[in-house]
Amino acid sequence: MTEPVKNPFDQLLDAIRVVVREEIQAALANGDHPAAEKEKLLTPNEAATMIGVDKKWLYRHSKQLPFIRRLSKKNIRFNEAGLKRWLATRK
Repeated sequence: MTEPVKNPFDQLLDAIRVVVREEIQAALANGDHPAAEKEKLLTPNEAATMIGVDKKWLYRHSKQLPFIRRLSKKNIRFNEAGLKRWLATRK
């Protein structure tokens, strides 16, 4: 039995899917995906030292800082890469 003729839109979607699938496979083979990097989390003391502020300052401003990772209600860590990006915008 022959397949029904696809309209041009469906043909285009199939071609895009093939290209995207190939690009994803190539990126995964090269290790270019974000999961390849391990996220390093800093303690409040390490982050405070890196920024040059008091640990209490970090806790007071934690809701406004974009690099905070909340592990629990009272336990926070600081994403090192995010902290470095944030510092670069402040200079």
